[in-house]
Formats: sequence, structure tokens, C-alpha cells
Amino acid sequence: MKNLAFLRFSALIIASSSFLLSDAVVAQEVVQGWNQDERNTMYYGSQGSRLIPKAWFDALELKDGTPFIDIDHLTSFGLLPPSDKAPTKYPIGIAIDQQSDRSLSFSKLPWSGQGDLGDTAERWVGLNCSACHTGSYLVGDKLAIVDGAPSMFDYQSFVNALDDAMEGTLNDPVRWSRFATKVLSGKNTPDNEALKKAFISLLDWEKKADAMNENDRYYDGRVLKYGYGRVDAIGHIFNKVVMFNRGSEADGNPANAPVSYPFLWNMWKQDKVQWNGSVANSRKKIGAGWIEYGALGRNTGEVLGVFGDIVITPKSDGILSALSGYQSSVNVRNLDRIEHILKKLESPNWPDTFPFEKNLATIGETLFRQNCANCHLTPDMQEPGKPTERMLPFINTPKWELTDIWMACNAFVYSGPTGPMKGTKDLDGNVMGDTAPVFNMLGTAVKGALLDKKGDIIKEAVSTIFGFERLPEVSRAPGIFDPRAGERETCLTTKGVDILAYKARPLDGIWATAPYLHNGSVASLYELLLPAEQRVKQFWVGNRAFNTKDVGYVDAEPADGQGFLFETRNEDGVVIEGNGNQGHEYGAAKFSPDDRRALVEYLKSL
Repeated sequence: MKNLAFLRFSALIIASSSFLLSDAVVAQEVVQGWNQDERNTMYYGSQGSRLIPKAWFDALELKDGTPFIDIDHLTSFGLLPPSDKAPTKYPIGIAIDQQSDRSLSFSKLPWSGQGDLGDTAERWVGLNCSACHTGSYLVGDKLAIVDGAPSMFDYQSFVNALDDAMEGTLNDPVRWSRFATKVLSGKNTPDNEALKKAFISLLDWEKKADAMNENDRYYDGRVLKYGYGRVDAIGHIFNKVVMFNRGSEADGNPANAPVSYPFLWNMWKQDKVQWNGSVANSRKKIGAGWIEYGALGRNTGEVLGVFGDIVITPKSDGILSALSGYQSSVNVRNLDRIEHILKKLESPNWPDTFPFEKNLATIGETLFRQNCANCHLTPDMQEPGKPTERMLPFINTPKWELTDIWMACNAFVYSGPTGPMKGTKDLDGNVMGDTAPVFNMLGTAVKGALLDKKGDIIKEAVSTIFGFERLPEVSRAPGIFDPRAGERETCLTTKGVDILAYKARPLDGIWATAPYLHNGSVASLYELLLPAEQRVKQFWVGNRAFNTKDVGYVDAEPADGQGFLFETRNEDGVVIEGNGNQGHEYGAAKFSPDDRRALVEYLKSL
């Protein structure tokens, strides 16, 4: 049995050494409760994300003349290639949005005489949730897709590459000429001045977002790289809210707390979602169906951060102010339908072709119940209608058990100018002044977007979208040696704030969600069961070959060079903020190697 497992593991490593992702046959081998139509809806349905006009996306070239949409190029960012059953040639998670831009902001770009309604409206390329929440692993030369699992998408590098391609096109007359010829073909004007003006406008918008997100004030001129499988979604969303409120580059906050993409199965059973539990799951029965308004709020915030468009209207007096919302590109109907499809998503079973030692798993179950089940509920401990997660507030957690705090801490301390929101009431009824916590402004923007789309039903329901109390203004004076010392102390000592916590959820399907901890800083389940000081300080991310023994992806540099070396410490051995792999030991030192192997086998079975 052990020799067979070793041969399988070796074959996977060999397969990965010469693997080209775009050449893979996408094999839908993992049964999780979705049919093909539901998969296609999840993979390619628009949520209202508007990254770039489709005609521009298709015409952009790299410096060497390679089309930006070349499938080898797009999959180099960790996006998954389409299957032969896909309705498009784009990778999974790249969706087409077509809607009126008459009342939008940065994406209202009349560059070719196009209309703004129905089939005449410009089609835009954007991302949907599947770009970040569709996992995979190699089975020979095939990709097995795990729906709802964290993807390997390198969001940061993808956005930077697109911005570079746009800037390179603008600054190269020959390249610009080819681009303009393609996108204006068949249009009703031969003049490309309107095109260039619109192109510059969108590029400036994206460069402003880049400047806000990659603020280097804490990293001595070095931008924190996310790598494959991580993004600081909260940071990006916050900065977009500041941008929609007409803030300047200096008003942004660094998006320097990347986290792994959470897995999606059974999330609807949780009372709170996001790694820090900052969003409440809430629903309202309407007739024979349900409005998932908690999910609508969560996903509306996601869309606004990932290239959605919204026009925030200054406060006006009177009854119209109470009933009006903010016009946006958010596709509320699709968001609601997506949540209903997600309820059908089942956690993936450990593959039959992978080795599994049942006797060890039985021992591991006993160890798990004795040591882990207080936080991570086993299936038999989950009661219908009750939360399946446990929230672990920072202030109640021993410091040596804390992992990287910055995703939750940033959500608490970041603030910005309110702009047109000044004078508007936040979700707790408090009137916002010149500045406010960005989380409060995000809640207000989400409320406005949903009011515009759903009227009085959402107006009555939206007050419980966010399960947090109003955040206070926080002084963030830097320390001499640790520029974030003030913020760190505030986040570790403040009482009564729900979002200063991390969530422990059930571990069903955990085998398919590597790397581990909320920020993806631990390569395998076996490593996670070691004392923190014994965990590796760096490992490669980007392989799809699977380590079936330790449970995680193979830690080896991909032969094609499309890997990312994840480092938890700098050259001086100091923890890199955002990448720390400390904490979450909870007595791991007492486990023997055999105990750890037994626990890993049990976790395979969940």
C-alpha cells in the first residue's frame, strides 16, 4: 500500500514538471451536487464587475505582440482554462457584463458611438466569484476541478499585467495603431480621439487604485506580493469605496493583508462569513422563497471592490433622500441566484485514487475530538438552524496562538474621507462627518446600491447585513521601530468589537483548500500540526500536483517558472507582516509524529 502511494505521488511530481495548464483537459471528476448548467452559471455569470471593455481586452497585446487574452498568458496567473462544455473561450471566472452605462461613473466610456441600452450597450469583461473560488489538482495530464475551493488565481499580478499592457499600448504608436484598428473595426467613426480619451480615463482610474492598494508606507519601498491563491479583498474594497467617495491617492490605505480565498461549501450554514466574521448571513422569507439579503450585502461589497461601478450621490433632505439609493452596476438578480446555487454545493470527498489509511483515521478522529472539536465542529456536532462556526476574539486568545492579525485589524482601523457621503447616516443611524471608518462607508454604499436595485424590501432588510457595531475613529501614530505598533496594540486590546476576531469553521473538505491558515502561510495539513517554529519558513506555491501524504500542493518550483516563493520571514528572520505563519498550535507540541499522521488521515475523511 505504501509503495503504491509513493508511486502515485512520484507520478504526480513528474507530471507537474512539464505541465502547461492551458493544454490540460479539464475533467469534472469531483461530484459536488452541481450539474453542468449550474457550473457554467457560476463560472461565467456576471455579477456586475466591469474591468475593461471586451473589445479592448480582446485587442490588447503584450510587448512582444502576443495577445493579452492568449490562453497560455491568462492561465499563467492561475486562472483555470475553460472546458469543452464552456460557453466561452475565456478562463473560468472571466464574465461578460452588458448593461446600460447611462448612470454609471468610471465605466461610462462612449468611445465609438455605441448605445447604452440593451444589446447596443458596450460589453465589458469582469471577474466573478469563480475566478477566486474554483480549485483544482492534477490527475495525470487532467485537471480535476473542485468547485468552491480556493483557486490559485494571482489577482495582484493579473491586474498589474493588464495595467502594464494598457500603458505600453498607449505609449507605443505602432502598438496603439494596431489596437485602435481592431477595436474600431466596423464602428461608425474612423476617429480614434474619443477612444484614446476613454482609454486614458480608464487607465488613470486603475493606476489610482494601484497607488492606493500598493502604498509602501509600511514596507520600506517594497510592495507586499500576494502570490498565487491570495488577495487582500478587504483592502481593495475599502480603497474602491474611498475612490467612489472622490478621495485622492493619499487617502488610500495599503492593501497589505492578503488572505486565502475561503472555501464556499456550507457557508450558508454559518452565522457569520469572511475570515473575521465581519458579515452576517441573513435571509427573509418572501412568499414561497427566500431573499438572501445577508449574502446580497456581502457580494455587493465584493462586486464594488472587484471592478464594480457605483455613483454615490450627495445627501439631500426630505423623503426622497430616505428612499433613494446609489445607482450601480451590481447585478442583484444574479447575486441572489448564485446564493441559491451555492446551497446545493457539497464538500468534496477525498479522491478514491488517493491513498487513505482507514485505521489511522479512526485513531485520528479520537485525537481530533479531544483536541480540536471545541472550535472546529465535527459533522455530528452541527445542529440545524444553529451556527456551525466559532468566533475567536483576539482579546480572548493567548498571544502565542494568534496568527497574522492584519486582515481583521485593518478592517477596524482604516478610515478615509466621506466626500459625498458626508452628512449621511451609517447603518447604526450615526451621521458621518468629514472622515469615517471605511467599513462604515462600505456598509452605507452597499445599502445604497441595494436600495437602488431592490427598493423597499431590501430597505427593510438591509439593517442586519453587517453584524458589527459602529467603528470608532482610531489614532494610528506610528512607533519608532514598529510603524504599526499603535494599530497592533489597539487591535489586540480593544474589547467588544466583533470583527477583531478570526473564525473557526467546520473542516469538511479541508483537504482541497491548501495552503492553510487564513493567510495561506502553511503549506500542508501536516505542517499545521507542528509547533509553529518547526513549520517551514518558505515554500513554493503554483504547483497543481498534490502531496497526498501531507495533504497540500507539492512544494517545488514549477519547471515553467510560473511559481511563487512564499516567504514568512525576511532576510533577517523577522516575520513579514501579512505572511506570518505563527500561532494556531493549541498543544501541537504534545503530538507524536504518529498522532499527526493519524489526524491528517482523519481530516482526509471529512
